[in-house]
Amino acid sequence: MIQATTNTRKQTGSFAADVLTGLSRTPKTLHSKYFYDDRGSQLFEQIMELPEYYPTRSEAWILENHKEKLLDIMQPHHWNLVDLGAGDAAKTRILIDAFYRGGLDFQYVPADISSYALDDLAGRLQKEFLDLPVRPVPGDYYHALSWIGQHVKGRKFVLFLGSNIGNFSEAETIQFLNKIHQTLQSGDRLLIGFDLKKEGSIIHAAYNDSAGVTEAFNKNLLLRINRDLGGNFDPDTFDFHAHYDPISGFVRSYLTSKVGQEIRIESLDQTFRFEEWEAIHTENSRKFSLSDIERLAAQSGFRVEKNLFDSKKWFVDSIWRVQD
Repeated sequence: MIQATTNTRKQTGSFAADVLTGLSRTPKTLHSKYFYDDRGSQLFEQIMELPEYYPTRSEAWILENHKEKLLDIMQPHHWNLVDLGAGDAAKTRILIDAFYRGGLDFQYVPADISSYALDDLAGRLQKEFLDLPVRPVPGDYYHALSWIGQHVKGRKFVLFLGSNIGNFSEAETIQFLNKIHQTLQSGDRLLIGFDLKKEGSIIHAAYNDSAGVTEAFNKNLLLRINRDLGGNFDPDTFDFHAHYDPISGFVRSYLTSKVGQEIRIESLDQTFRFEEWEAIHTENSRKFSLSDIERLAAQSGFRVEKNLFDSKKWFVDSIWRVQD
């Protein structure tokens, strides 16, 4: 069974409002959640295959080597397996396959801002797992969580894989985790991925890949503004770079204008002036310590049940339980 809900008009309005706010600031910003249109989702799938980008392989190792532990936690109840930011669900399929073959009674609820990714995913899963209920939810995280809270009943095991939590500021992190907590009930669980602090050169290489895919991923946001909002960005006039600050734990990514220029965005009826080498801040990607993880869980109403590490301890999938 495939069910879906749409909110395309609302997403477009929010995009326009956020672009206007972000480009009117000093310094200029664009929110990383808008990376993931259809093309952006495809580019991120390419990023996950890059040799420098270790988080995907690290987390896949964790899921493959700890899938039986997760199955044991979930038996014998019925669960809604909620996958926030599902994409192509490449890593989640490790768990879907293990749970399906292990006889777990569950419904898969993938949520993603890209309807293209959800349609493709739901079609492939229905062919491979014939009697698995799949209930896609298009929209950003907050819309998806609100909809799930209202329409998806019963026990929930929420997946927030990858290192997506690192894209938020400290305040946004607490707000988002509180939103997840509000969607859940006593005994429900959250499996959340954290990229851990490590040697700076390893982190730097992951965000400055030699093939330039991460650069294309960032510049696609300019192309999305052109397409959806009537902008006239020329991505070739912008430079991309990212750097890691080991004190804060943040990797910060920027698009920097190589020339002084004016950018017109018709749907906003606004022209934005860029000085030569003026930057747009496009993304944060935070790296965490174990004490950070314990603190965030406690502040948002969870307790850490177990931490699952990869073989190098570069990454952790932390199992959080809603506090009784």
